[in-house]
Amino acid sequence: MEIRIASNAGFCFGVRQAIEKAEQLIEDGQGPLATLGPLIHNPQEVSRLENLGIHSYDHFDDMTEKNVILRTHGVTPAVCREADCRGLTTFDCTCPKVRAVQKLAEKYAEDGYQVLILGDANHPEVQGIVGWSGDRAKVFFAPEEIRNWDLAHQKVCLVSQTTEKTERFASAVEILQDLDLEDLVVHNTICAATRDRQHDAGNLAREVDMMIVIGGYNSANTNKLVSICQDAGAPTHHVETAADLQAEWFDGITLIGLTAGASTPDWIIREVIDKMEELTMEQGLEQGYGTLDPLNLYDVVTGTVVKITPDEVMVDVGGKSEGVIPKKELSFQKDPDVEELVKVGDEIQVMVIKMENNEGHMVLSKKRADQEKAMDALQEKFDNDEIIEAKVVNDVKGGVIVDIGARGFVPASHLDTKYVEDIKQFVGNTYRFKIIEFDPNPENRKIILSRRALIEEEEKEKREELWKTLEVGETRKGTVQRIASFGAFVDLGGVDGLLHISEMGWGRVKQPTDVVNVGDEIEVYILALDEAKGKISLSLKKLLSNPWDDVDERYEVGATAHGKVVRIAPFGAFVSLEDGVDGLVHISQIAWEHVEQVEDVLKVGQEVDVKILDVDKDRKRISLSIKELKERPASEAPKQKPRREARPKTDVPVVNEDISTNLGDVFGQLLDQDDAE
Repeated sequence: MEIRIASNAGFCFGVRQAIEKAEQLIEDGQGPLATLGPLIHNPQEVSRLENLGIHSYDHFDDMTEKNVILRTHGVTPAVCREADCRGLTTFDCTCPKVRAVQKLAEKYAEDGYQVLILGDANHPEVQGIVGWSGDRAKVFFAPEEIRNWDLAHQKVCLVSQTTEKTERFASAVEILQDLDLEDLVVHNTICAATRDRQHDAGNLAREVDMMIVIGGYNSANTNKLVSICQDAGAPTHHVETAADLQAEWFDGITLIGLTAGASTPDWIIREVIDKMEELTMEQGLEQGYGTLDPLNLYDVVTGTVVKITPDEVMVDVGGKSEGVIPKKELSFQKDPDVEELVKVGDEIQVMVIKMENNEGHMVLSKKRADQEKAMDALQEKFDNDEIIEAKVVNDVKGGVIVDIGARGFVPASHLDTKYVEDIKQFVGNTYRFKIIEFDPNPENRKIILSRRALIEEEEKEKREELWKTLEVGETRKGTVQRIASFGAFVDLGGVDGLLHISEMGWGRVKQPTDVVNVGDEIEVYILALDEAKGKISLSLKKLLSNPWDDVDERYEVGATAHGKVVRIAPFGAFVSLEDGVDGLVHISQIAWEHVEQVEDVLKVGQEVDVKILDVDKDRKRISLSIKELKERPASEAPKQKPRREARPKTDVPVVNEDISTNLGDVFGQLLDQDDAE
């Protein structure tokens, strides 16, 4: 049994361009994206795009995305205006062939022509063309409908839906030529690729025992292919996926033809072919049929590199002509160096993605063959939780792309255990990864990898070993990893400990960066360990001598010292004599005159000379005085009162409650009297 595949099966240029542009937008970080209606008429491919972050909506009101793709079928000017009014960013993926028809409809409608459109009035492509004609175009599906309109003495322009049948268009032209028109302009806007596809399908249908047509049930061009094959006399089956194939269709069939609509992706065609080969091979074994043609569209074959150019690679696949690998089909790298990937004489596996190009060469893909080959191996690695090495080939929004024989994605959050500010630094480097999510299904293919998972496992092992060796009271070397307002986190070799700002020195530390900076290697003292909570308290000042141990030797009572005001309180000012040693100047010791508020005399940062009044080493207190270093003003000296009659020396003067005085003043006066006598 033999399967013959039409040479123009699958994605047309416009659809492939739209899909590639949509995928590139996602890679460039423009996602998530929205489309007004499905991007193409293939539900399985639309579902795959949905998983990439390209969502289809029927109305603008349902959209939450701000970036919108204009579908391949095109849209009306009104849709473009509404998108602008809503502040949406649009990316035009309209098929170039469709856009050309829109421009024709717009031009001839403005020139006063009655625009006639052959096509399905309910199809989005036709609705878009009508919109560009200023809603003045008339649509017909059957050529005979033209006779129902009064077009006499009018100027008429005829265009067509790009996927229409050429025979129906020719019939419409004949009818219009028989009418009494002022002018008739005919533009055959049926896509050339569509014409070729339809022509190939019709010819193939006349040669085979049965036709299989692959494509969405809602695809206009696919349905037309079905009709063409049926008109050619071949029993024809329309399928969307391999699951729609039925074994009984192949009973008694020796030659099968296959074609696919313009919206049918390669991976669905490949699945259908594989399933057909499976079904027909089973029947061949049972009924004695011959083997299948070994080289078909989407087959993976081994070939030899015979020539390399900057843009493509020529490969001998043992056929009647050499095959070519376009540069973009070599690797998942964004702009690969061809000569780094293959050399002349290399034997490589390639997938046939097109039977023949304009130059008669088979079009091949190395990256797709690598991807198919890699799937089984990647599945095994994922199932066994194995580690793989891969090169980062590109950066996109939210992560990077790695080449693992297939296209793998590493989210930015999985590149490292720490925050990564610039993911571009990873591009071009090879790292070890673990596959954390794997779906080989072509419709939902997803391969997510993580480097962070491996680092976390390694760090966990390090932490467990380190905790076994840590002890309170020991000194360890570490590296400052991060600084916060309250302290610094120090890596002790797999575990971070907190060096609180209060433990950075005996003196007052305003901010951690006054003592340490990120990257500093320092020795720290372990104050406390809490393995259950994963907390380690560290100290620097424990490794420094305590300045209070011999403070009484450096600051003798009655001596003079120099210091700086570091803090002011209502009752006085604290003066730093050295790091870790502060003394208090009580408000009563600031000046001989009365001080209402400390701030009236002293300011933080002011340098002052002080006299040591008292040192209490155990309680870590030093009493200081500023006024004792200054001469006592005469106005502050105790005043003598007029001499009174002599009284017994033992008498004590009465203190009036309304006079501001104190015991010092009273006894001072008595002493003055004794001296006078």
